[in-house]
Amino acid sequence: MKITSAQINEIAQMLEGGMYVYINRETLEMEFIPDLDNFGDLEPWEELHNKVTEEWDSLVIEPMETWESFKIMENFIYEIPDKNFQQNLVGILNRKRPFAHFKAAIDNSDYRQQWFDFKGKMHEEYVMAQLEVEKIPVEGQSIDE
Repeated sequence: MKITSAQINEIAQMLEGGMYVYINRETLEMEFIPDLDNFGDLEPWEELHNKVTEEWDSLVIEPMETWESFKIMENFIYEIPDKNFQQNLVGILNRKRPFAHFKAAIDNSDYRQQWFDFKGKMHEEYVMAQLEVEKIPVEGQSIDE
C-alpha cells in the first residue's frame, strides 16, 4: 500500500482548509479533523478524534504555519513576469493584513489561476516532505530504510 498522488492532492486541499490530517501508519487510512482547540462544537468530532488518537498509530499532518504560507506568497511573486504587479504584491506583503490584500489583488488579476496552481503545488510538496520524513510510502517513490 502506498499513498497516491490523488491522496496527496486531497491532503493538501484539506490542510489548506485548516483541517488536520491523521494517517494510520499501518493501513494508510486517512481522516480529516478540524483544530478542536479552535472549533465551536466538539461533539461531532469526539468519536473520530478518539479513534485516530487512541486506536491508530497515527501520523498527524498539521496545516502550515502562517510564516510558511507567507513564504509561498513571497515565492509566487517571482513567478510573475509583470514587474509592476510584482512590485504591487511586494508592497502588499509589507502592509497590514497581507493575506487579505494579497488575495484581493490576485483575485482581480490575470494571475489568479497561476496562483492557485502554484499554491496547490507548494502544499503538495509540503505534504510530500511530511510523508518522506515519516517514511510513509508514496506511489512512484522509494523510501530509503
